[in-house]
Amino acid sequence: MMSWYTIKDEGIVLRSFPFREADRRYRILTLNHGKIDCLGRGAQKQKAKLAPSLEPFGVIDVEIIRGRRSTTVISTEKKQQFWNLTGGLERRLIAQSSLRLIDRFTHEFEQDPDLYHLVKNWLSFINHASLESHTRSTFVLGGFLMRLLEHFGYQTQLIYCLHCKEEIMPLSYRWHGGKGGLVCTDCIEKDSREWFAVRQVQEDVIKLLRFARHTDFPELMKPRLTGDSMSDFANIIHDLITFHIPGASDLPFWRGVLHDAPLEKPIHYR
Repeated sequence: MMSWYTIKDEGIVLRSFPFREADRRYRILTLNHGKIDCLGRGAQKQKAKLAPSLEPFGVIDVEIIRGRRSTTVISTEKKQQFWNLTGGLERRLIAQSSLRLIDRFTHEFEQDPDLYHLVKNWLSFINHASLESHTRSTFVLGGFLMRLLEHFGYQTQLIYCLHCKEEIMPLSYRWHGGKGGLVCTDCIEKDSREWFAVRQVQEDVIKLLRFARHTDFPELMKPRLTGDSMSDFANIIHDLITFHIPGASDLPFWRGVLHDAPLEKPIHYR
């Protein structure tokens, strides 16, 4: 029986890190095979042939050999590079934090073409979007995180009461972070011990959450964002991340996703 086989696919590098003296390990999200953890032999050397194509923030064609003891990249070709993501700090933080969360959420060889297209479209969007404002960056990242959570089955309930399932009426609800949604005031009054952790949230914030969850990425640049509304919006997204993402930090979501590693810098190969 053959002990190895070749994988050819389109992919996006989620992250990379040094391995031994001259190699690097790569985690690549592929279109047809899911995430693949593989080795780039000699990729830390200045004249490495494969390494430049495996830099972050691009789409590649990749060929990988999977054997009994190792999975190794043998060929790569750059298809698309999101050049703007390697420039400004704000874009790089958003891109890297997003890819780290994808890496944290996924397991090897779980096929998920829908996830792949979501990530590819997201990177393309932030590559072209004007994200000079940290407030806007927080909003668009929050929108992406809500879509990511829903993709993995964590449905944020913003239309119906978590308990009675009746449609939420204006000004008659509270937010419950642990259960990820709204609960009507009638249900709270009937069982205050069950819903002791609820808190108030503004109507404008609920509208922002609904908008961010389902609107196309470019539309996230349009809403007017105020300080009070965005503070509540950010705290709600942080609730969702804290309760539903494995290993999430207590830091605010816009910093917590990067708490375990420094910002990756591009390597310049000769």
